[in-house]
Amino acid sequence: MRVRVRNQQDLLAGLLFLVIAFGALWVSWDYPLGTAVRMSSGYVPRLLCILLAVIGLYVFVRAFAVEGAPVSTVRLRPLALITLAVAVFAYAIPLLGVVIASFLLTFIGGYASPRVRFVEMLAVAAALSFVTVAIFVWGIGLPIPVWPEF
Repeated sequence: MRVRVRNQQDLLAGLLFLVIAFGALWVSWDYPLGTAVRMSSGYVPRLLCILLAVIGLYVFVRAFAVEGAPVSTVRLRPLALITLAVAVFAYAIPLLGVVIASFLLTFIGGYASPRVRFVEMLAVAAALSFVTVAIFVWGIGLPIPVWPEF
């Protein structure tokens, strides 16, 4: 009996989900768990890790049952620009505030696509900035600077 991988993308995606789930589970293993009524700091991360592992196992097993496309080549421009956008966002929030950091994230990450339009990116950046401030600053009350403090 020979086992054949029918969907390379699902195989690799399932493995990625499993690696992330077990890595995060390993990191959060020492967090106190608590109970369902009195959750502690490790309850939700552990629950999410288990959920991600179940999804990863499903996707991994599905790779042997369902036909799919082979893995395409990795394009470096989107990979580099999206990684750079996330890093710039993380470093820009304390210095420039969440509004400008969101605009930087949108513009740097948007140029990962060759079909980008400036006006559309500007509208997405404005909407993303507003939603981010509404959820994290006004809604949750996180102490993140909205604008730079000069």
